[in-house]
Amino acid sequence: MCFAWPEHVVYLLFLIPLAVLLGYRVTRQRQARELLADADLADRIMPGGDLRILFVRWLLLFLATTLFLFAFCGPQLCRGSRPVERKGVDVLFMLDVSNSMLVADVSPDRLTRAKSGILRISKGLRDGRQALLLFAGSPLVQCPMTTDHAAFEALLGMVSTELVSDQGTAFDSALNLAMRLFERTEPPGDVKEVQGEKVIVLLSDGENHSGNFRAVADALKQSGVSVFTIVLGKPLPAAIPLGQSSGVKKDAAGKIVKTRSSPETMRRLAGDSGGTFFDASEDDAVYDRVAERISTLVSTSRLVMMPVERIPLYPYVLLAGCLLLLLELFLMQGRRR
Repeated sequence: MCFAWPEHVVYLLFLIPLAVLLGYRVTRQRQARELLADADLADRIMPGGDLRILFVRWLLLFLATTLFLFAFCGPQLCRGSRPVERKGVDVLFMLDVSNSMLVADVSPDRLTRAKSGILRISKGLRDGRQALLLFAGSPLVQCPMTTDHAAFEALLGMVSTELVSDQGTAFDSALNLAMRLFERTEPPGDVKEVQGEKVIVLLSDGENHSGNFRAVADALKQSGVSVFTIVLGKPLPAAIPLGQSSGVKKDAAGKIVKTRSSPETMRRLAGDSGGTFFDASEDDAVYDRVAERISTLVSTSRLVMMPVERIPLYPYVLLAGCLLLLLELFLMQGRRR
């Protein structure tokens, strides 16, 4: 078993809240029936058999949704393998989503400017895989390593400071997670990477509240990961907006907390990791230069093992899901009669 779009497996996580919601609905229906003091009245309003049918219907809907999401991953029966030469770079974009990135000292604000910059770099690198890691006080993988550039761009468009509730800026924990992501970037099942370049593009205003990141920067350098740091914002004090809330951040004494970009931090991170520093505060053309620099890293091809034969299974998975929906519809019509 292999997948045409293994990066879509992450969408199966949507089944967790769906299962919780359905379980809650079943529990509420049962509790509502038990609250009726008159057992005969309860049976007339919601017979026990009807409650069981309702549970089966919701279970069928859940299973059908599971099959549709599974089909979205493109399940395939893969046989044999052969070496294939493939060019491209694995690029991990690391984006600071702390509230200080909402400061509008660059137009329209630091975060929006950074997102448009990532999109610009991404469009300049159509070969290879890309991933997106968000960080503030803690890191979050927004998009795993993928060749699906449309999915990457869609997930990039959803980025906001609200996605990471733990505010602050912790470079060390984010870089450690980036290291672990590169350690497991071998595509699952049917593809085995033998050689290829790995790149981190880190976009931030440079504020770091986590202390020393020297150790992880050295580890990145030793592992051969190329690091490009891009600073956004101006080194002048500015109040920190509170995201979707009105007003600005204040300390315990009620004083306005101010922030300023720190190009020195970003320059030091690039130097410690053997990377390159860029300043995007004034010139958007810097993103084109980053894309060009990354393109020069593709001096060799990657050797990957690809299946000799792929038999698509998703039509059968979709058919099974549709049959479950028809069965659910039949149960619903039978209950109405």
